[in-house]
Amino acid sequence: MSRLSEGGPTVNHSSFDSALRDVLASIRATSGADLAVRSEHARRCLATAVAKAASAPRQALEHVAAADEHLEYGELTDARTRLIAARSHLRGLRLVAARA
Repeated sequence: MSRLSEGGPTVNHSSFDSALRDVLASIRATSGADLAVRSEHARRCLATAVAKAASAPRQALEHVAAADEHLEYGELTDARTRLIAARSHLRGLRLVAARA
């Protein structure tokens, strides 16, 4: 376990970050797979990732919840925006873990 610069403990969220990256890749705005199928698959992946990352930063989890709602309505662009925002809340933790 690494420590933040303020001295508090942090948890390695690399698997959560990896899951978010995978979902982002799966919902690229390209032709091909059915929108509803891609959205439902992405929602299942997010649910699994959140269940395994209960200790992730609250802000990241809030963005993931909003992304899930956008996916429910097939709004891929908005969902991608929220997932990118969620990853930004993990970025500081990734940098600290990389330095340790």
